[in-house]
Amino acid sequence: MRPFNVDRVIEERINQIGLRAYHVGFDQQVFRFQPLADVIRKVIPEFAFGHHEGYSVPLEELVDRIKEAAQTVYDTDKYQKRGEFGELILHLLLRGFHGTVPLVSTMYFKDSINVPAHGFDGVQVSVTGEDKKLWLGESKLYKSGKEGVKELLADMKNHINNDYLRKQFMLISRKIPASNTEILYWRDLLDQHTKLEDIFKSLVIPMVCTYNSELFVNHTDNTSEYFEDFESECQHLFTQFQNGCTIANVEFILLLLPVPCKDSLNTELNKRLKHMQSI
Repeated sequence: MRPFNVDRVIEERINQIGLRAYHVGFDQQVFRFQPLADVIRKVIPEFAFGHHEGYSVPLEELVDRIKEAAQTVYDTDKYQKRGEFGELILHLLLRGFHGTVPLVSTMYFKDSINVPAHGFDGVQVSVTGEDKKLWLGESKLYKSGKEGVKELLADMKNHINNDYLRKQFMLISRKIPASNTEILYWRDLLDQHTKLEDIFKSLVIPMVCTYNSELFVNHTDNTSEYFEDFESECQHLFTQFQNGCTIANVEFILLLLPVPCKDSLNTELNKRLKHMQSI
């Protein structure tokens, strides 16, 4: 069973080197906005507090902690241009389909409730035997897939450099919870004197773009024609991503989630967040 039962709502339709594309689809010829918003909502407590917190919350504190988690995300009505919902989607896709667990919560880097956290949008890790990977994610919610990919490529150029990475590693290493059984390994990897070429061997940069897609202008059902157009659109965006990816020796993965309207998805998620804040 996948974390958050994500596969009940989202299917990883394309799985190839450098590209993952996610299909939500239709029910009774209507896009499944409600189930999508519900499964994204599930990650809020873990996103806000970190994976390790779930092991130690007493039942009598559970309601208060859920409310606190929702308040940590943001507390404003000006939500349409904020990036937290994109970060939730990144968190969900990594946890649900890539076998990762959060190393630290990016919420720990916030200065105040409504000031977005700086740095990478997700900091997670995966451990498969002796193979350990550090996943530093970026996310975009855009009305245009092309513009979203363009902005992800700009982030790539701005963030994958020695100065930015060293500063991020310093902040991350301080926030790793003591309960992490691999804490010494991750601190050693992120040490200021570890060579970047060694870090790059263990680094994965997932970049998720949730965007308004023309697919839903022409399709209202899970037909073969829909899936053909889904494949074509995602491969076209992947070609744009590959053509703009100028950094070698780092593993990048483009994650695509097409939706009919990202503003409608934001509205559904905001409703759920406000309900959690008022329980």
